Amino acid sequence: MTDLHIVIDAMLPGDLELGMPSASLIDFGTYLKQFDKVELSKEFVSMVDKVCHEKHGIAFDQLDGMQKIQAINACKLENVKVFSEFVAHLLKAYYTTPCVLLKIGAGSVPPFPQGNPLGQDDWTILEPVYERGPIWRVVQ
Repeated sequence: MTDLHIVIDAMLPGDLELGMPSASLIDFGTYLKQFDKVELSKEFVSMVDKVCHEKHGIAFDQLDGMQKIQAINACKLENVKVFSEFVAHLLKAYYTTPCVLLKIGAGSVPPFPQGNPLGQDDWTILEPVYERGPIWRVVQ
């Protein structure tokens, strides 16, 4: 069976230029245990292995980068429920990791009222709508 870290790194490889970590650098294993999704991850990796052997005849880790993405995308057709649930958990785990939040400039608090600053809006663009007055009729 292919190592989970190889699969998730193909899905979220990170970006050295932006300083974004790859998916294997977050603690996805702990996340899977915490949310009782270890079996889901095993099922997903097993599905990836099956697709690789059927479509390419070789193991996932022997594929090039583009072939890995194609194999992962082919899993949607194999079992969309497992695919969607796994991807949703991977993205949730990745984008709630403090180091990722820091790199994308998002805090772990809501944007308002005391959280991340929001830019000022130009409310004058709504003046024509306000000045037009009500556009409904009274129902009797």
